[in-house]
Amino acid sequence: MRTRPILAGLAAGAVAAAFGGHLTRRLRRAQLSRRMLRYADEVPLDVLLEREVGVPVRDGNAVELIENGAIFDALEHEIRSAREHIHICEFMWMGKGDPSARIGKAILERRPGVTCRIVLDWFGSKRLAEPRFDPELERRLVASGVELRVHRPWPDPFRLSHRRIFVFDGRTAYVGGFGIWKSWLGDGVGPDEWRDTACRVRGPIVSDLQRAFDHSLQAARGEPLPGAAYPRLERAGDVHAAVVASTPKWARTTTAARMYYALIASARRRLLVANSYFVPDRSLQNVLIARARAGVDVRVLAPGPHHDQPLVRAGQRRTYSRLLRGGVRIWEYGASMMHAKTLVADDVAVIGSTNMDSQSLSFLWEASVVCDAPRIARRIAERFAIDLERSSEVRLEAWRRRPLKMQLGERAAGLTEPWL
Repeated sequence: MRTRPILAGLAAGAVAAAFGGHLTRRLRRAQLSRRMLRYADEVPLDVLLEREVGVPVRDGNAVELIENGAIFDALEHEIRSAREHIHICEFMWMGKGDPSARIGKAILERRPGVTCRIVLDWFGSKRLAEPRFDPELERRLVASGVELRVHRPWPDPFRLSHRRIFVFDGRTAYVGGFGIWKSWLGDGVGPDEWRDTACRVRGPIVSDLQRAFDHSLQAARGEPLPGAAYPRLERAGDVHAAVVASTPKWARTTTAARMYYALIASARRRLLVANSYFVPDRSLQNVLIARARAGVDVRVLAPGPHHDQPLVRAGQRRTYSRLLRGGVRIWEYGASMMHAKTLVADDVAVIGSTNMDSQSLSFLWEASVVCDAPRIARRIAERFAIDLERSSEVRLEAWRRRPLKMQLGERAAGLTEPWL
């Protein structure tokens, strides 16, 4: 007889805790925005990253950009070339055909003695991780000696692992927003070909990515990696870089949030944001607007009509009026789903899995690479310009005349803003 009151009390407590956490996060992010805008003028970027974000900046790295479906050629080559171990942390692995079957076949045919460990998110990869989808591939992977684990956090199963980290022999790693699924095939210009950017890295920061994988493996109840998984790494290039491997925080600011606030606040000439789930809260909007009003060329590229999440697109569009009035220029990608998560702040670039929304900045496990490298920033800026040619600019006067139905959808999306 007392079950219903107890359950009602638990539900009310959960709602109160969620609401309290949201309010605390908003307050702390507002404080963070003011702090970053103040200190970004006073300290070098590497100091800002190490002191305010809490990640080391390492010299001697090589970073190579990889776009769209070319990622699968690169991954297959690395899998077949690996001599010691293959470590994969992936949010989305789905489908029986290409590229799932192709990557799976390469793992099954890996060199003798190569250890393979895979961590998949329970939600993003549920159709592989559960028997109801392609159980044959899972069975064959496990039978070949693959350690396959599922990220299923408790007590909150929705603190998902959105990371995409691939590490080979502890010496080469890949990071980006790609999934092992058919949507990432192609060149990002057809309606069903998602537009994305990843990167291949070598040098000292590979150890940081290996540690991030190690953390994910242990969170999925795997054993810590052996010492041999961390070889001594020599210089591979001239790129100063840092790994921002973020984990969820109940009410505190995550390293992912600190990364974006710090880099946006540091921009002095240009700020190019390409983000697939662009739903910045008010404090992040304040930082973007502050840079635009300071004379920085602030441009945002977001998904357009091919968005895979209509509610998120409505939440994205809800931010437009204020940003446009503040001097931020916005484009929507028209060719396909724009899934990249890149940022250029002057000569600094970000590539990774981290979206600019409350989910990524509060609740998800993420991984991005920050490169203080004019060459990488220039390459991403060039690609940004190409993408703008396939996009439509949102202009303030026209936006004010948008249909009432669209405005009502934006207001409805505002009710779910803390979770978008």
